[in-house]
Amino acid sequence: MAGPHRNLADPLAGHHRYSKIRNLNKGSYGFVQLAYDKVTGMEVAIKFLQRGERLASVYVEREIVNHSSLLHPHIAFLTREYLAIAMEYVNGGDMFQYVKARKGLQEVEARWFFQQLMIALDYLHRVGVVSRDIKLENTLLDGNRRPLVKICDFGYSKHTEKDSVPKSRVGTPGYTAPEIVTNRRNYDGKMVDVWSAGVMLYVMLFCRYPFERPEDDRQPPQKKYQTVLQRVIKADFAFPTDIPVSAECKDLMSKILVVDPEKRLTVQQIQQHPWYLKDLPAGLDRFNDECLAKQRNMPEVAQNVEEVRKIVREAMTLPPNSAFANGNGLMDGFNDEPEEEMEEEASLECEPSF
Repeated sequence: MAGPHRNLADPLAGHHRYSKIRNLNKGSYGFVQLAYDKVTGMEVAIKFLQRGERLASVYVEREIVNHSSLLHPHIAFLTREYLAIAMEYVNGGDMFQYVKARKGLQEVEARWFFQQLMIALDYLHRVGVVSRDIKLENTLLDGNRRPLVKICDFGYSKHTEKDSVPKSRVGTPGYTAPEIVTNRRNYDGKMVDVWSAGVMLYVMLFCRYPFERPEDDRQPPQKKYQTVLQRVIKADFAFPTDIPVSAECKDLMSKILVVDPEKRLTVQQIQQHPWYLKDLPAGLDRFNDECLAKQRNMPEVAQNVEEVRKIVREAMTLPPNSAFANGNGLMDGFNDEPEEEMEEEASLECEPSF
């Protein structure tokens, strides 16, 4: 089709800095392309969100701003049709794909990933960021042999000093902490992240969600959803008997998946648990201290908070000759910030029978 529509497949056409390599994936909120950064000579992943009033979500702004607190800040820019966010590209896929393909992980490998996850959470929390959406799909793997873990997607994140106290019901049901399900106001985002990390460990080991049962599939979707949430608020889960897991590992999960967040293990307490400490690579306990020291000596990020906010505000308008000017677009489901936004969890389809 002629006219502005021709750029929808390649919104980077003619861009002075980035050039498209290939498409990566597409979701309900936009799509992601692999691109070449002509300035750094590196490959980057660029997320495209359709411009217009429906972009009026603080989640978009937080994702970019909170990343400015980290070692790999995003860079935001506008094309005629989209708000674009350039991010570090990680080539190993996500943990969901990895675990599903292997139908669960051996305990030694699961521990290696969980150790990295705790280091990542410790770092995030120390710089004042809580994710509120820790899950397999939001954990990327860098490399093929003994992959390294990288947390992604900070759309639901909050900064403990810059943002209001977490209170919205956001996340993914199978990973969501009881205090969110029961609509507890002013919950501790750090402890929500810890709960979700405990669910991740369970899924890594057993390739099933802790609060689901095979018989749930016989229920209508909404009934199943409510059944799962009722188990979550009671921490009603069990360890499968057909997959051997050490008593120390079960002990750790039992102390993470605790209803009362004040009785749940903190990240620091998890890092002192015997199961976590086993086979911990030398120096990993000092990794975040070194990262934070390095970060203090880094130059200012390319875009400050006000610059990001200006770009996001401008993205809420469509140029007159935009391909989406008549209301047609790829993101008809993009809503303003909801008080409750629970994502649907992905189906593992690899659960062994009980």
